[in-house]
Amino acid sequence: MEKKKNPVQYLVIALLVIAVAWVGYTAYDNNQTKKAQQEAQEKAQQERVNKQQEQTTTADETTAQQPDVVYAPDFEAANLGGQKETLSSYQGKKVVLNFWASWCLPCKAEMPHMVDFQNQHAADLNTEIVAVNLTQQEKSGIGGIKKFVDEYGLNFPVLLDETGAIATQYGIITIPTTFILNEDGAIERQITGPVTDDLLIKLLGEMDE
Repeated sequence: MEKKKNPVQYLVIALLVIAVAWVGYTAYDNNQTKKAQQEAQEKAQQERVNKQQEQTTTADETTAQQPDVVYAPDFEAANLGGQKETLSSYQGKKVVLNFWASWCLPCKAEMPHMVDFQNQHAADLNTEIVAVNLTQQEKSGIGGIKKFVDEYGLNFPVLLDETGAIATQYGIITIPTTFILNEDGAIERQITGPVTDDLLIKLLGEMDE
């Protein structure tokens, strides 16, 4: 005759089954939770990387759109009357900064054009010509410079680079050399060789566009 199983045994078995099922479910749930957390972290990290790349690209584009600004070095020099002047005193105007010498043939060729420009167009274009003479290289001295100024009727400030320091500061190798400065004193153009009044009108007019 078959023995009846004790009800307690059924209860124990049932509890064991429930316990095993619970452990399995908990392990599965924990695994799914960890997986979800990992995916969320990876997504957040990727979003941060994408955002950083966008910011870097934007910064690069901004930098590319803004060329480097080079300001003309300031200096102090005496004019033919002996008074000291600084380049920065002309800030607020465009400046045609010209390096020249009285013995320089191309300098002689461009001076009438510069005189015409100063007479007819400088005021309308808010421009001042400042001519820096390489006095250290002048064999005829101050007297020769004054004679040149009178002969060509120079009607703009002439400053004397008596030591060559200003020419060195601007890296002058060939004369004439002309720098076009904007109202803030930044260098817009550098021209090696003689200029004409038409060229000055064109370049300075373009700066107002």
